[in-house]
Amino acid sequence: MLFSAPARGPSSAFASSARVGSTSLVCTTAPFETGVGVGYTLATMSERKTTKVLNIRELVAQATAKAKEPIPCFIVISGKSAGRLYKLASELAVIGRGADATIYIDDDSISRFHAQVRKTASGIVVEDLDSTNGTFFNGDKKAAHVLQDGDKIQIGSTTILKFSHADGLEEEFHRNLYESATRDPLTSAYNKKFFVERLSSELTYAVRHKTELSLAMLDLDHFKKVNDIHGHAGGDAILKHFVALVHGLIRGEDVLGRCGGDEFAIIFRETPAQEALNVAERIRKKLEGSVCEHQGRLIPVTCSIGVCTTRGANPSSAGDLLKATDALLYQAKQAGRNRAISGWSHADAG
Repeated sequence: MLFSAPARGPSSAFASSARVGSTSLVCTTAPFETGVGVGYTLATMSERKTTKVLNIRELVAQATAKAKEPIPCFIVISGKSAGRLYKLASELAVIGRGADATIYIDDDSISRFHAQVRKTASGIVVEDLDSTNGTFFNGDKKAAHVLQDGDKIQIGSTTILKFSHADGLEEEFHRNLYESATRDPLTSAYNKKFFVERLSSELTYAVRHKTELSLAMLDLDHFKKVNDIHGHAGGDAILKHFVALVHGLIRGEDVLGRCGGDEFAIIFRETPAQEALNVAERIRKKLEGSVCEHQGRLIPVTCSIGVCTTRGANPSSAGDLLKATDALLYQAKQAGRNRAISGWSHADAG
């Protein structure tokens, strides 16, 4: 694409030309007062002599109106995911706690595929999928319901969804609200409260389905020394560098949490110990081969990792699993740091 335009003052009219493929375009502008400065009306002409006049103010107004156009959504108003917003963008969506559910809700009292949401000629319909605990609409248990703005849908014992139409600003508000409640503000990893609750849920899931659950605990080596040399700003840069690197190496369903100053943990659902250890090794090697740049200085960083699995039989409580994994992390540090060591939950050892 070629484009040319002569220089002009802000209050002058001018013409410019461009070529897109085999089509020649001529753009002419004329100024008008906007109330906050001078805007321009654009007129384009193709070789077919068709002309379209575009007013910049109109374009801005159209874009703003589109951003504010309400979209159907569910807002979680009660339960572990309170504050989260789910947009209903597709014609069909499934609500449940199953990993394949379109709208995933972390609640043990919800069925794996609890209900489905369909867009029909009559409106948006929610249909219960023979769930264990049923679906309640505004307090009444029903098999199906055509949604109205403001309807409350209870699925399971604690989770309540509110049906609404949210514009871009409301969507942003709810996203920020949820992120602030669940994420560490510095690194964007999940905070400790959310992580421990999620670990308990994943252990319950592993018991019910007799699957393996693996947990990794990661600690940055000599992090205090980094803070002493480079200051807390340097330490913060290392933490953000580390989390970004880990996020690039784990699956979307894996959960990374910040459990302390320089201590992190990862939940690997349905993952045997060897697979989790392989991921841990990739993280360790990738970090060892990287450097964090801060204020023109390159800071090397390594980590020690402990990896523990439940082996799917009689898994420990969340607290016991954390302790077992922390013990393996301690072994990695004692063995010289910058290494990963794996094992299994002591509750499974027999």
